[in-house]
Amino acid sequence: MSLSCIVSVMVCPTARFLFESYARAAEEHFDATDKLCNLIGQHGQFDEQTEYAERMRQKCSAALFALEQHWAQHSCREGIA
Repeated sequence: MSLSCIVSVMVCPTARFLFESYARAAEEHFDATDKLCNLIGQHGQFDEQTEYAERMRQKCSAALFALEQHWAQHSCREGIA
């Protein structure tokens, strides 16, 4: 199921918001790690990008945790997975 299909079947506005936040955070994490791969051997920039990629990983994990917590408490995931 594509991202747009998943979002379109979500009835709960809070779940939709949390899912979209998670999707943006995952994309930011992907972009940060992709950029990191291109900086191998450039120590100063690589170190800065490593720290940024780690912050984006933490942001992504927190967004997923918030979404999963909402789903567990609100039971609004039915029919999505």
